[in-house]
Amino acid sequence: MEAALATRRENDLTEPLPRFEMDQPTCEQSRQNLRLKHLRGYDRRSGRFPARIADQCRLAFCAGDAMLSTKGASLRDVVRVTYLVKNVGHLSTCGSFVSDMLGDNRPATTVLVVEQFDRPEVEIELELTARMPEVAALS
Repeated sequence: MEAALATRRENDLTEPLPRFEMDQPTCEQSRQNLRLKHLRGYDRRSGRFPARIADQCRLAFCAGDAMLSTKGASLRDVVRVTYLVKNVGHLSTCGSFVSDMLGDNRPATTVLVVEQFDRPEVEIELELTARMPEVAALS
């Protein structure tokens, strides 16, 4: 997990994406949950999406972790992960990284196969639903 967080810092996920990115990551907050949408694996250092789905998945989770931390939450608070992928067969290459990022947390998972994204180089997009930490503590 430490290596993943170091990678997040290296990519400086606090800077906005270039203007060409139509679907910026968003965070919707309700009383009990945070819902992060349009998380993609854009590499700010290279200025492109990596070719491998595993690399895009890693960057998307790091972006999600960064967004959650601004709300006082973390990936340990995630209760649902929705993967949107072009090729479900390639998703298995993300398994070990996802396990490292989520730790003992095992959220509900949904996989949706899409024909294409608005950018041809995108292989995966994530949506995360996290329980607000103070609400989880009361349960």
